[in-house]
Order: sequence, then C-alpha cells, then structure tokens
Amino acid sequence: PSQKKKISRFMQIKSKRVENKYIFKPNYKYKVINEILNRGYIEIFQERVIKSVYFDTKNLKCYSDSVEGNIPRKKIRVRSYDDFISDLTLEEKEVNTSGRFKKAKKISSVPYKIIDNGYGILYPVIEIIYKRKYFSNKLIRLTLDYEVEYKSLNSGIVAKSDSLILESKLSDNILYNEEINNFKIFGLNN
Repeated sequence: PSQKKKISRFMQIKSKRVENKYIFKPNYKYKVINEILNRGYIEIFQERVIKSVYFDTKNLKCYSDSVEGNIPRKKIRVRSYDDFISDLTLEEKEVNTSGRFKKAKKISSVPYKIIDNGYGILYPVIEIIYKRKYFSNKLIRLTLDYEVEYKSLNSGIVAKSDSLILESKLSDNILYNEEINNFKIFGLNN
C-alpha cells in the first residue's frame, strides 16, 4: 500500500506549527497595525471574511480538552474565505507530544457529522465569523482578527466580541528569537 493511504483521509497539508496569540482592546486596532508595519511586516493578502463551523461531541469534549490544555487534542472545523458556498476546507488541528499539526482538504459541503478515531461522532456546534488581516516578515506570519461573531448551532444564540486577536504563526523549522515574536512589548495595555 502507498504511504498516502496509511496517513489518513486528509490529504494536503500536514505541517508542524508554532503559534502564539495576543488579545488587544478594540480601540488599539490602528496602533497594532502601525506597530506591525513599523516592525517590517508587510500586508500579504487583502482583508477577508472568514467563516468557520466547529465540530465537537455532544458533551463538548474537543472544547474542554482545548480549554484544559489536554494533550493530545484536536479541533475539527470547516472553514471558508469570503465565499461561503463553493470554497470549503475541512481542517483538523492536532496538538500532541510531538507538536502542533494542521491537515486540510477541500470539500463540497458542510457535513452533518464527522467520525473521528479519537473523539467518535462529532457534530457542528458553533459558527464563528470574523474579519482577518494578514502580515508577514518572511519568517513569521501574523493574522489580526476582529469583529468576531459567535453563533451556537444548537440554540441559535449569537454573541459578539470587540477584542482584537493577533496571532503569530511559523513552521517549527525556522529558528527565531522569542523577542521578535513577543508582541507584549508593543506597550499597548493588552
């Protein structure tokens, strides 16, 4: 049998990642963007609207594993960028003792349920929509998310967040100085 058949039902991307998140107050949006640009980052994509549907067990085991920091754990979602009908990607983000990994494949529609080897049957539980800006300095990629809206797919309850979420992302084969990646030194009372 080929190596591809042994890997899993996911095909495309499987990469180890290092990620850090920083939360800022909404009134710091332009200060954060200016600080990013002043540090030599450039905007690499147009701003996009992202829609994600997260899957979980009926007792929210994926979510509680994430909040508690349990290892191993997974997040499974369907994500789309601007086009919520034809451009769908099924993503699996896994954290285990070897690091953080992301796998993705294109799909044609949001499934009613997903069967996962570790968690069992997963159902769509929450939809999250937000705007994202993208930056890079060739070593580190930054995303800035804002105008976040959460919708429970069980109850229909909608909640909004004003916070800015800055995330740094890099593959683990890049050695970097932690100070470059530490956005707390922005001095923006986050």
